[in-house]
Amino acid sequence: MRATRWLMGLGVATLLSTPATAAGQTAVRQTAFGIKGGVTYADAAFYDQFTSVARARTLVGAFVTLPLSDRGTIQIEALHIEKGFATTGLHEEGSTTTMSYLDFPILLRFRLTPQPSRVSPILMAGGYWGHEVACRSIGGVASFEESESCEGRFELRGVADVGLTVGGAVEVAVTGGWFVLVDARYHVGLRNLHWDPASDGSNARNWSALGGVGLRIDR
Repeated sequence: MRATRWLMGLGVATLLSTPATAAGQTAVRQTAFGIKGGVTYADAAFYDQFTSVARARTLVGAFVTLPLSDRGTIQIEALHIEKGFATTGLHEEGSTTTMSYLDFPILLRFRLTPQPSRVSPILMAGGYWGHEVACRSIGGVASFEESESCEGRFELRGVADVGLTVGGAVEVAVTGGWFVLVDARYHVGLRNLHWDPASDGSNARNWSALGGVGLRIDR
């Protein structure tokens, strides 16, 4: 899988990056924390006759960034993210499914500039673990159920998901240790959901765009 190879390559580059400071100088490594939020374009990869249609969703959360080297960091996030999809070809009627997860991504990040600067472009990749906190389905088979919850239609679904994330970010220093950031990422679930006994299953996937604000603290 390309995402896996990309993650391995970024991990090697991050861990092997070495200080580029002159003799006698000590590189300043900074811990950062902050909040971020944005929109996610969510759908699912189905392995049978259904067609998935992506829909806009939201995500919001917090992060902490820890230094690994002069150019490499690891970022740990806690996000509330909405996933889901619309389908066609289901009993001549489409359906809409919305899932809410608490996701916990762990991302390796590599700054492309050799020295800290006001504008810092960053590559990132990693994995996440997510736990479903809500699921709602409207239309299709669900319209014949007494409830619009996912229990009637998706009896075999798992409430946990794991997946991969790849993307890029730009951080812009504002004043003192404060900075603003934007990032774009693609995340795909690796757990086959197997929601329907007659289905081959599906994997949730999302394109996301986020913005946020953070504060750096010298170590």
